[in-house]
Amino acid sequence: MKYDLHLHTTASDGRLNPSALVDLARARGLEVIAITDHDSVGGVSEALEAAGREPGIVVIPGVEINTDLASGELHILGYFIDYRDANLGRALEKIRESRVGRAQKMVKRLRELGMPVEWSRVQDMAHGESICRPHIAQALLEKGFVGSEREAFDKYIGRNGPA
Repeated sequence: MKYDLHLHTTASDGRLNPSALVDLARARGLEVIAITDHDSVGGVSEALEAAGREPGIVVIPGVEINTDLASGELHILGYFIDYRDANLGRALEKIRESRVGRAQKMVKRLRELGMPVEWSRVQDMAHGESICRPHIAQALLEKGFVGSEREAFDKYIGRNGPA
């Protein structure tokens, strides 16, 4: 059986909307996928609908929640969640709000470092509910401040980066 249990859609930092991601997974021969966007279940319903239009693939509703530890980050993946649960929705919304604050501070710090990235552009790149560091990396790349998203993380927005 072919599966991928850690996929992101445009509801967080993925490049494809949920329907397109399901179509790609199906085209690549995957039989089971889990939609595990960062702090969001916004892509789950659409992915389930897309999977239901044509048999051959199962979508597991999931979520990824990150937390910081003294030694690094911990990524927690939840599977078979009740993505419609109001309490879960409120908890994820609070986490997303803290992500926005962190991202705004990063953009401010990048300006101070001589790399003026526009907050509005970062928001535009974040098509979904969650604003994540890859959106800031994309904005840095677009402005020519870095040669790749990896470089943005390595030099500026990674865990120990100046921004």
